[in-house]
Amino acid sequence: MLPTLGQRLEQSARRLLPLGTTLLFLLAGVVVWPIPYIGGMTPSLGLIAVYYWSIHRPDLFRPLAVFLLGLLNDAVNFLPPGLSALVFIAVHQLVLSQRRFFVGQVFSMLWSGFALIMLIAMIFQWLVLSAYNASWMAFLPVLLQASLTIVIFPLPAWVLIRLQRSVLSQG
Repeated sequence: MLPTLGQRLEQSARRLLPLGTTLLFLLAGVVVWPIPYIGGMTPSLGLIAVYYWSIHRPDLFRPLAVFLLGLLNDAVNFLPPGLSALVFIAVHQLVLSQRRFFVGQVFSMLWSGFALIMLIAMIFQWLVLSAYNASWMAFLPVLLQASLTIVIFPLPAWVLIRLQRSVLSQG
C-alpha cells in the first residue's frame, strides 16, 4: 500500500529534525541572553547540535547540511565566510570517526567528549581568526565562550535527546 500524503509529509519532517533543530539552535545561539557577568557572550549552541546529531543520527545529518549550517553561522555571527563551515565539518568528521566509541556511552562520557572537541574547535577557530586578522586575538573570550558552552551542554543535549526519543523513535 502506498503511503498517504500525510504519511510522506510526516516522514519528511522526521528526516529534517536534525537539520531543523540545529538551525534553531544556531539562531538561538545568536541571541544575547541577559546573564550577569558574561556580557554579550553566547554559547555555541549550533556546535552542540552538530556534535549530538553527528553521533546519534548521522544518517539524517549529512556533511552538505553541516557545511551549509556552518556558512549560515558565519553570516549571522559576522565571521569570515567558511570558518564555521570548516569547524562544523571538522567536528562532524571527527565525531563520525569516533562514533563507535560514543554510541551507547553514559552521558558523562558524551559530555567529556564534547568538552574536548569544543576546546579543540574553539582553539582552532581562534588560531584561524588570528591569522585572518594578522594579529593575535584575545584568548580569554574564546576560553570563556568554550567554558560557557561546555557548562550548559546538558540542557540542550537533554532537549535533543527528548526530541530524538519522541519523534525519531516513532518512525
